[in-house]
Amino acid sequence: MLAVTATPDITSVGIVGGSLAGLFHAVALTGLGLDVDVWERSTGRPDDRGAGIVLQPGVAWFLRELCGVDPDRVSVPVTHRQFFTGDGNVRIMPMRQQMISWGAIYQALRDTLPAERYHDGQPVTALVPGPAGATVHVGEAARAVDLAIIADGSASRHRGLVAPDGAPRYAGYVAYRGVIDEADLPQELATRFGDRFSFWDGERSQFLCYFIPGDNGTTATGHRRMNWVWYTRADPPELARITTDRNGTRHGLSLPPGLLAPQVRTDLLASARSTLPEPLRRLVEHTTEPFLQAILDARATRMRNHRILLTGDAAFVVRPHTAASTEKAAADAITLLHALQQAPSADTALQAWERLRLAEGTAIHRQGVSLGRRLGLSGPETTAGTDDRTWWGAERRS
Repeated sequence: MLAVTATPDITSVGIVGGSLAGLFHAVALTGLGLDVDVWERSTGRPDDRGAGIVLQPGVAWFLRELCGVDPDRVSVPVTHRQFFTGDGNVRIMPMRQQMISWGAIYQALRDTLPAERYHDGQPVTALVPGPAGATVHVGEAARAVDLAIIADGSASRHRGLVAPDGAPRYAGYVAYRGVIDEADLPQELATRFGDRFSFWDGERSQFLCYFIPGDNGTTATGHRRMNWVWYTRADPPELARITTDRNGTRHGLSLPPGLLAPQVRTDLLASARSTLPEPLRRLVEHTTEPFLQAILDARATRMRNHRILLTGDAAFVVRPHTAASTEKAAADAITLLHALQQAPSADTALQAWERLRLAEGTAIHRQGVSLGRRLGLSGPETTAGTDDRTWWGAERRS
């Protein structure tokens, strides 16, 4: 349990966005005894299919200490990394990691936060700064809070209140993704990928895969899911083509499962058959509903405007090669928790929080850009459109 020692000049908190970043902050600050409310524009539990995540130490600590969840029970262990080469050989090295799903983290956070504090289907229409807090407008209602936290993801509608120059930019490549129930995999493939985190680096391309928990967070062998990601270059015209769905609707920066246009699916399979090592090719062939998302960059130069904070992907969108997006959101919340416990005043706490989180976010952002360039993936950056219709909760809502 947390010691309730938050600064006395903050008692109420309003959080805009109810995905992982918002929930990390809500759980941490509720544990401090603060009056916390979360407003999420979407209704119901988001579809997390395909959202595999490398479990990092901060998230594991948060689950264990603040949610009472043993991270070992909700993650899939790997013991080795497996590298496929162009000549068909495989190099294997020991490396222990844990893989978790976006949904397992989301569920642990939702189970911890009192249900009456989470208001889904209620978009925040305006956030108005005040001398000692902010006013959150939801429909016709307005609520004054001592601290407002913007956690509405990469497509943030409120980022400009803190960082007007922080809009995401397209990095020049996309991630095709797929998920396969382990029971639907041929046994030799399930065995081949077993307890391994597998990689293949091609010409301006990278493929990786690993098992994640299955339905209801199960980690039992035979009931998990195989999660794969294939990074490949796409200039803006190609991005527009592949994110136009089978019905001719343009989605902009992502495309959900089941909507890939027939010709795009044909091209994906042809590329897999001509490029990928045989086991990885078979994963693509066994995926009934591949989907994709554009890779974006965003870097805030500020994370605080008096009593309004910018967190998670609303502040920094980092490349997935860093395996740090969810860890970064958890660290934003953990750092704020400790700052409010230790600082003598709210302003002192928030100043310290911003200084630490800006430095960390900037470092991770640079690391992601460097990794993309090293893989030959990065292309000329273009500003991402504000009409992103991203389907995946972890991308838009965290």
